[in-house]
Amino acid sequence: MNYDKLDNEELLFLSLGAINAGRDADAVVMLKTLLEREPGHVHARYLLAAQHAQIGLRDRAERGFRAVIADAPDFAIARFQLGQLLLTRGEAEAARETFAPLTARADALGAYARAMRALAGEDTAQAADELQQGLALEQEIPALAADMQRLLEQLRAAPGAPIGETLATPAALAAPRFLASYGREN
Repeated sequence: MNYDKLDNEELLFLSLGAINAGRDADAVVMLKTLLEREPGHVHARYLLAAQHAQIGLRDRAERGFRAVIADAPDFAIARFQLGQLLLTRGEAEAARETFAPLTARADALGAYARAMRALAGEDTAQAADELQQGLALEQEIPALAADMQRLLEQLRAAPGAPIGETLATPAALAAPRFLASYGREN
């Protein structure tokens, strides 16, 4: 499809629709088209990194999330996603460092970041407590809340399981189907 007649706002909106409909190739093409026009478009760069994570291109996703954070250090959800990616790779210390700036937040994302840091430190009880606290707060990102609920259930189902085994299960920190919804608060 030729996207020449679409402006950048239309491309971004349509790429979100493609992501949410599971049309990964279309989403990637639209996001890359938008980025050819506007290389500094932070939200499009974030979505492309999230899409790379979604389709299993973890190295590209990591590079993308890192680039977004370098250019927009306050883009909290990009930092959170990078931390999740590092944690699922077994890079606990790097994940803890990535989540650290988010832990002072008083919102659900802050609680989820504290939970992830606890998981990186092998403290499943603290992680479960933080997840529960986060889920009790107002949810700005419903897709993230659903993922955190699944993770909490996984932790409760296997309370003594090593973190590596918990995170290796498909239900734990698998890339969410609606990953694009994670960026809507910016």
